[in-house]
Amino acid sequence: MNMYIKKIALSALLLSVCCIAAQAQYLQDVLRFSQPEQGATARFKGLGNAQTALGGDLSSISGNPAGLGFFGQSDISISLDYSNDLNKAGYFGTNSQNSVDKLGFNQAGVVFHIPARRARGSNLTSGWLNFNIGIGYSKTNNFNTTVGYTGENPSSTFAHFLSDEIDLFDSNLGQFGYDSYLVDFNGMDPDNTYHYPIAVEGGNSQQNAFTNTGSQSETNISFGANYSNKFYVGASIGFAAFNYNSKQLFKEFGYTKNVGEIFPDNPDSEFLDETSDAYDILNAEYDLVYDYDQITRGRGVNAKLGFIYKPVPQVNIGISATTPTWYNVTDDAQELLDVYYYDNADATDPFFEYLSNEDDGSYYLEYKLRTPYRLNGGVSAIFGQGLISADVEYVDYTSMHFSASDALGLDEKTRIDQDMTDGVANTYKGSVNVRVGGEYVLADGLLVRAGYGHNGSPYKNQSLTTQTVSGGLGYRVNNMYIDLTYQHFSQSFDSSPYTVDEWWGADVTTPVAAITNSRSSVFLTLGVKF
Repeated sequence: MNMYIKKIALSALLLSVCCIAAQAQYLQDVLRFSQPEQGATARFKGLGNAQTALGGDLSSISGNPAGLGFFGQSDISISLDYSNDLNKAGYFGTNSQNSVDKLGFNQAGVVFHIPARRARGSNLTSGWLNFNIGIGYSKTNNFNTTVGYTGENPSSTFAHFLSDEIDLFDSNLGQFGYDSYLVDFNGMDPDNTYHYPIAVEGGNSQQNAFTNTGSQSETNISFGANYSNKFYVGASIGFAAFNYNSKQLFKEFGYTKNVGEIFPDNPDSEFLDETSDAYDILNAEYDLVYDYDQITRGRGVNAKLGFIYKPVPQVNIGISATTPTWYNVTDDAQELLDVYYYDNADATDPFFEYLSNEDDGSYYLEYKLRTPYRLNGGVSAIFGQGLISADVEYVDYTSMHFSASDALGLDEKTRIDQDMTDGVANTYKGSVNVRVGGEYVLADGLLVRAGYGHNGSPYKNQSLTTQTVSGGLGYRVNNMYIDLTYQHFSQSFDSSPYTVDEWWGADVTTPVAAITNSRSSVFLTLGVKF
């Protein structure tokens, strides 16, 4: 067979078509950007981040701002972090693992202690005692991770997914599949026309890898006050930001059907016409490469209000509320599909290449995101040489809201927004997160800490819980302090390189990889009181 190259030359489809096809991606993204951790120093990380009823730490700038009222002098600190993210995957009996190491800047903050002015001779332990101001930066999410897996899929091919893309969404990617000859058209019944794969179902070797990079952060300006060493109140405004980059590279190696496999279902197929270029594709080997790149940026604002009350000197009860973060988001994505066909007798040089056009595979969207509100309650108790603290947090993920840009036009914007609203309502629910921690003074100036956190699943029909275990040490000398914490985070989830619609039946299913993710992190905080 003579080698030839075919390049797609289509006019760009409407942006809204891409958005509909990518709805699952946006549903994942609105959750991803709605799950920041509370920023914290190494000390509060060591306590499992159970900080709602604690104060006197720079974590209060981004946590419960009422804790700023505990400061009796000014304070400044910086924190560094190191993380190792490890993913273990199982895919059709084959196990793989990938890891990423990252050293970064985690936190910085300063609190200015401003004592209340009092008349000479007045009571120094009653009334408003201070009005402290805190300014701080904290990393609230680390997106850096790499997942990869490989295996032989016995039940479906990427071409099934491409068939759904052109039938259900009329998307660019579906058109790529048709123009690359991976997808055939069955028009025998005018009332039941559809596309279906030319690739042989079963026995396809598949590889999938996705890499995420970036982070989420928040800069807070906070205020906290102390009334009679018994009641503390605080408020803050936060300026949030995230940058998120994602790349997926999927490869499939398989075989195309022969005349006998196509004729019974579609005798009018173009693949059966010996004068057609499509006829040459039959009974061949193919290599498929799907490449997806996404760059997403967001800027937003939120506010916090908090209170801490001491019913007795040894016990604190804390409450804080965080408004939604209102983000403006830009999303720039590109997907490419390249397919190479080989003669079974010569699998070294392709006789046919299909290379998709990056202009037709690119799309850009601006949208607004409203994250969930958060309510925190906590209690802490001091005993002898130590303390314990516990928090309960409620997050209503059903309150997330997506609003596409007006530039799409009223009809398209309304349709996309409604699809996302329905998707959020059908996919997510409210969840409860629990955090506990303790601290004990081992010797003069030397402290040991331990903590545990459990986050409930945000999904209605999927159990996805995460656990965090931490431990650390702290040392104080004069007005200086240093804190070191080790934190281990773990979760298990399923990953699919593509999805297929249920109408294919039980024999053609969405492939699923079982992923176990663990992240080991070390946090170091250096601080000075002045």
